[in-house]
Amino acid sequence: MMDYCRFRDINHLYASGQAQKARHLLMEMQSRCIALRDEIHMLRLRLQTAEDALFISQNLVHDGNLYWLKWENGRQGPFCPSCYEVESALIRLDKYKRELVCPYCHETFPLKTEPAPSEEELAHARILRFAR
Repeated sequence: MMDYCRFRDINHLYASGQAQKARHLLMEMQSRCIALRDEIHMLRLRLQTAEDALFISQNLVHDGNLYWLKWENGRQGPFCPSCYEVESALIRLDKYKRELVCPYCHETFPLKTEPAPSEEELAHARILRFAR
């Protein structure tokens, strides 16, 4: 912790005409302040990394094939299961034709398509006419 009494000592040194000693003490305080700022910045980064890891561990869902991240308005993804399981990296899959492709490891996954509606479901469909 920074010793704030040193500022009073610096002031007394300047007042008594010992500018060289005061300047030396002031430079020492400056280097301590810079070191503390660096430490605070590093600790903030570590805290953010830990919070991000906690969020991912609580919200990452595996649907049997792909990984999804639960979000406020639904889910984000899909993410490559190979990259996550090997390197703990969340790499979003790209849609290419009828497959999902990982841009990092280039593994492909079939795109799940919705089954076509049955004839019974089509028979229950209604056509709504819009007013002209």
